[in-house]
Amino acid sequence: MNKKHLWLAGACLLAVGGCSNDSEVKEPENKPQDEGGSESTDVYRNDYNYVYSSDPDTFDYLYSFQAIDNEHTSNFVDGLLEHDQYGNLVGALAESYEVNDDSTVFTFKIREGATWVTDEGEEYADVTAHDFVAGLRHAAEFQSQTLYLVQYTIKNLDAYTKGEVEWDEVGIKALDDYTLEYTLEEPTPYFHTLTTYSTLMPVNQEFLESKGEGCKLGSPDPGNCSFGEVAADGILYNGAYILSNYASKSVIEYTANENYWDAEHVYIPKVKLVYYNGSDPDSLFNGFDKGEYSAAPVYTDNAAIYKTAKEKYGDAIYISRTTSTTFWISWIFDRNIYHAPGNETQDVSPQTDKQKADTSLAKQNTAFRKAIFYASDISAVNSQYVGEDLKLGRLRNTLTQPDFVLTSEGTLYGDLVSKALTQTNPTEYPEGFDLSDGQLAYYNPELALQYANQAKEELGALGVEFPIQLDAIVNGESEKGVKAAQALADVLETNLDGFVKLNIILSDSTTMSSMNTADTMNTDLYIGTGWGPDYGDPKTYVDIMDPDSGDMLKYLGLNWTGSEVGEDAAVKEAIGLYEFKALKDAAEAVIDDNDKRFELYAQAEAYLLDNALFIPYITQGGNYSVSKVVPYTNLYGAYGLSDSKYKYMQVSDSIVTNEEREALKADWESKLGE
Repeated sequence: MNKKHLWLAGACLLAVGGCSNDSEVKEPENKPQDEGGSESTDVYRNDYNYVYSSDPDTFDYLYSFQAIDNEHTSNFVDGLLEHDQYGNLVGALAESYEVNDDSTVFTFKIREGATWVTDEGEEYADVTAHDFVAGLRHAAEFQSQTLYLVQYTIKNLDAYTKGEVEWDEVGIKALDDYTLEYTLEEPTPYFHTLTTYSTLMPVNQEFLESKGEGCKLGSPDPGNCSFGEVAADGILYNGAYILSNYASKSVIEYTANENYWDAEHVYIPKVKLVYYNGSDPDSLFNGFDKGEYSAAPVYTDNAAIYKTAKEKYGDAIYISRTTSTTFWISWIFDRNIYHAPGNETQDVSPQTDKQKADTSLAKQNTAFRKAIFYASDISAVNSQYVGEDLKLGRLRNTLTQPDFVLTSEGTLYGDLVSKALTQTNPTEYPEGFDLSDGQLAYYNPELALQYANQAKEELGALGVEFPIQLDAIVNGESEKGVKAAQALADVLETNLDGFVKLNIILSDSTTMSSMNTADTMNTDLYIGTGWGPDYGDPKTYVDIMDPDSGDMLKYLGLNWTGSEVGEDAAVKEAIGLYEFKALKDAAEAVIDDNDKRFELYAQAEAYLLDNALFIPYITQGGNYSVSKVVPYTNLYGAYGLSDSKYKYMQVSDSIVTNEEREALKADWESKLGE
């Protein structure tokens, strides 16, 4: 998921009731105005051109949780709410909403006049409350990848997925054509923030069911349903853009939807994205320099390119903003595959059977993990992408964006995590331990050696032999990705000589994409697992590691089991995930005191860090870049899909200088929280 950085004012506005519980939906800000108050004509209306790196899998936006799908469909279909340029939640297809006293009933008034159109731009039907009911039912019956967001929140939705109740008993109702009501299982004061994600978007039932017998509500059969096919006519459109051209691993193009309800705020007539596989990073800047792209990163590892960039665009090279998306290095705790996909005779791992068994035991040993944790100079890894000058800028030291929410006294969430770590282990985490972005917080080779010696003693008693062999699968098509993996191998083997050996397994983008279940994780370490928040509460991050239902369990090599004990329960128990769950559940139970809720979530997250159950890595952004995109014109949200939209964005006639950027930033910051 591609999510943008949430500034502090936005955090206060968007946290769970952090500033107010006002249920009025703000209308999007009007066009730029001149000093006299009338609409300014100084609006750029240029096309946007850039790249994309992976073909979309599906346009069934109600089903998919993948960024490679949602970054497109979020421009094709609107939901109830979206963020504006300042991080405020504003009305999209909802004009307003009301909440009852205990936050168990949310009632939305749907905007009249919004329409569905075909890929030819022809009006198909009005958007109504009934479309949201149909959308959720389709998501439930097709077992949406994002259903977890609301499955246990909306009344009887989980029971419906289990066949225990009829659909009319589920807590979603169209009270009339333009009134939509959700009834929840328990008080959920942040429910409105969930509407920014795709599982609660609408679908026109007639169109859906025209796409095959298997699309009909009540009798789902994904094998006989073509809704969401990656083609222009695979869906209807109610959003800002319509897909006008798609060719696999070649090009994706959008055209502005002339019938869009908010067409006056769509300033980019056409969007063109060309396929880029990562094999030639310098082609991005070269393409910008030739006028082919609207923006580009400026990498410093090619001296000639960097020199050209500084000579031509020195007053316009800027450091891009970091985002709310977090990337980390995952342990695959229960690895079950060592061969190439579809070829069980081709073993891609250099490990012997004994080494495989030893590695499995080592990964479940806390001291071993902490040795790797403290020996990992993440800045050296990141420098392979952004160069030495920027190697610290986008480092992230927490799972949750450190300034995602703040307490009523203004304490940042990251500081709560730091405090919890200090209380748990004051020797390793001194008071005031800084977990903000841009800090190399954990790198400590001396402490790493202490834990390595402890691990050797504990594992040696079990017959484990050293060095431990760790496989790390890498997309060989990405030059920088390979260099980053090699940098990790170098720092580990230098700091922990004779303790560990990192085997880099070169793969390709297709194979990497196929590693999407616990049983297909053909590696011991997965470098660059990523997650972006879906709503405005720390739960959106911390829940992904839940041992029974965490959405990112597969990137730990563990299976999602719902509420039942699974076959890998022993592994989960051994690494401490059930202790983590107890801490997490205690936080979730607090619904009337945000300060306490955030503190308890921070304690749960601190447990993950203190037990090295993942290795913090980076966020997005923090690169040298050049751009014609007018800063701060795009929608801006730390969660949901708003930041993937081209609505409101403007592309200038010329490159934006840093002087212009700073002036626009000052104006933007002056309006935060309004």
